[in-house]
Amino acid sequence: MIKLIIASLLLSTAVFSYSEDKAVDAQPDNIQYLSDLLGNIKAQGEKNALTQKQREILFKQDYSAVKNQLSFAVSELSEVKLKTKSLTNSFEGNEEDLAELDEELKKSLGNLGEMFGVVRQVAQDVSSIREGSLLKVELGDSSEVLNKLSESKALPSIAELEGLWFEIQNQMTKQGEIKRINSVYVDIDGVKNEGEIAHIGPFVAFNQNGYLNYDTETGLFLELGKQPSSASSAIDFFNGSSDVFSEIYIDPTRGTLLSLSSQSPSYIDRIHQGGFIGYVIIVLASLGIGFGLYLLVIKLMVAKQVNNQLKNLDSPKDDNPLGRVLAVYNAERELDDLETLEMKLDEAVLKELPEIEKGQSLIKLLAAVAPLLGLLGTVTGMIATFQSITLFGTGDPKLMAGGISQALITTVLGLVAAIPLLFVHNIISTRSKALIQILTQQSAGMIAEQAQKGPN
Repeated sequence: MIKLIIASLLLSTAVFSYSEDKAVDAQPDNIQYLSDLLGNIKAQGEKNALTQKQREILFKQDYSAVKNQLSFAVSELSEVKLKTKSLTNSFEGNEEDLAELDEELKKSLGNLGEMFGVVRQVAQDVSSIREGSLLKVELGDSSEVLNKLSESKALPSIAELEGLWFEIQNQMTKQGEIKRINSVYVDIDGVKNEGEIAHIGPFVAFNQNGYLNYDTETGLFLELGKQPSSASSAIDFFNGSSDVFSEIYIDPTRGTLLSLSSQSPSYIDRIHQGGFIGYVIIVLASLGIGFGLYLLVIKLMVAKQVNNQLKNLDSPKDDNPLGRVLAVYNAERELDDLETLEMKLDEAVLKELPEIEKGQSLIKLLAAVAPLLGLLGTVTGMIATFQSITLFGTGDPKLMAGGISQALITTVLGLVAAIPLLFVHNIISTRSKALIQILTQQSAGMIAEQAQKGPN
């Protein structure tokens, strides 16, 4: 208000000064103007004073309201502080209780945590065994309980534990059963057939044709391309022709041993691996052994005839070497010259030698040629193996082992052929030497006997 009055006075002074500078004759108008201005200022001042008074009244009212609100806020703050202190004390107490309970929970969950890991591992093991076993045909591809426990990340419930126990017990029971089921199998020609299949737990399955392998990927039974030597007992068992307590072989590896046995070559397969040279060795060995046995029979017959002749030297027969030598002696015994008689007897003995030793050189030759043919087959087989290595590299050891095995088969065949041929040759040679020894002894004896008689 004071500032407003001062401003009005300054404005009046300025206007008055300005009026004096203008003209003296305008003085009456200026006085009226100033009078009006003063009136306006006074009215405006009263109006401002009234407005200011109203504002002061409103301010006092607002101040009372704010003061009341402040008092209420202070009261609420005190209550909140008290409540906060109480909650803080309660929170600290709860934290201590929670720590104690947490420690008790850890102690209580110690064994349960281990049980969780064991249950999960057992469920996974049982599930994998089931999926890779031929029992899957009866039990199904999977189990809901096993799958849930295998993937669970929480402690199992009692119902789930009982379900796991049931699955394990069921699988154990099935493993001890000998059952017959109707299922699809693939024969050795690759044709699908449906028929009765017997199985002993998850270890082995067989039908009327022999053992079967179970393919877990296709879910089919496969007949082995080559049955093991024990397949006859399985066939008899399947047909019901065996005794109650008959023996039957099972595969504890659940198909691995059966697969290996079907891949292992038999003696006939080994012979076929020898190829053309192997066949030649077998033919030569068969001919040599057969010819040797023929010669051995002849030598035995000749030896029998010679032994009979030894018992009757006075009556020589021409069906044996000794008889023919005795016939020469009887024809030439009248000669006065012992040397001539000796030469005649030697000539007669020499004539018998080719017949006695006939065929021995051929058997000896075959016994020497068989290992050489085997060595030839080995060399050619090794050449083929190294050519395969050149083409395909050494990344597959089975390729090298198979080629070397086939190459060595011819060596084995050669040795197998040479050994009996050597035995046959030795036996025949011994028999021939025995016959020659008899002829030589009898010839020398006859010469000695003639020498004792002296010249006629």
